[in-house]
Amino acid sequence: MTQEPFRPSTAEPTGGGTPLRRFRGTLQACPLRKAEREGKERLVVDFQFQDIEVLESESPYPFPIASISINYINPQESRGDTNWEAFSRTFRKVAAGQDIEVLVGHRQEWAMLPAKLRRPLTDEEGNPVIDGNGRQVWGNLDGIAWQIVSVDGLGSVEQADTDFDSFIVDLADGKTEPAFYEAALTNSKVTARPSIVTAITERKLLAVLIESGRLTRDTEGVLHKVEQTS
Repeated sequence: MTQEPFRPSTAEPTGGGTPLRRFRGTLQACPLRKAEREGKERLVVDFQFQDIEVLESESPYPFPIASISINYINPQESRGDTNWEAFSRTFRKVAAGQDIEVLVGHRQEWAMLPAKLRRPLTDEEGNPVIDGNGRQVWGNLDGIAWQIVSVDGLGSVEQADTDFDSFIVDLADGKTEPAFYEAALTNSKVTARPSIVTAITERKLLAVLIESGRLTRDTEGVLHKVEQTS
């Protein structure tokens, strides 16, 4: 069979997503829809914004509306490190324990920010990495994903992180290292942040807080909060 020669297309683009990389807008709705890709059905949440204020974009974006689509994966079925988890992680920081609909009607800032994402691995030449059973090998790679920066009326991720850091320091104050681990790993604020749990279990968190001058440890092994001066 004779193969047809390749002919470049000049049709209008139908994919590639939005050029927006950071914006402010008011969320009007966030419906869930079904989509199909490569014969597989998936769920997508479409975050529909209006009154867009462009903060960063890869190309001019003159439109007053925007739709940000994120593939939805049930957390009970997910291994983490997905685009949905990158978004969810920031949602939990500004609206912990609430339904996603709480974002509707609020003006908010979103941005494409660094995130660990689970992706198929390739070698230096771009070829798929295959395991001994002939299957594609996956791993967690550095990438970017849509994340909440702040939501009017709910707060900002930066402030939430600052408040959490202060909470951790207060929790450690007056405790030995084992007592801190016991208190932290049974606290719902801590267990809601898997990255913090990992830093604790790997014995890294206290080292960072001590090195940064947030905590000290006396000769008896008791941790003490260092009062910060402005």
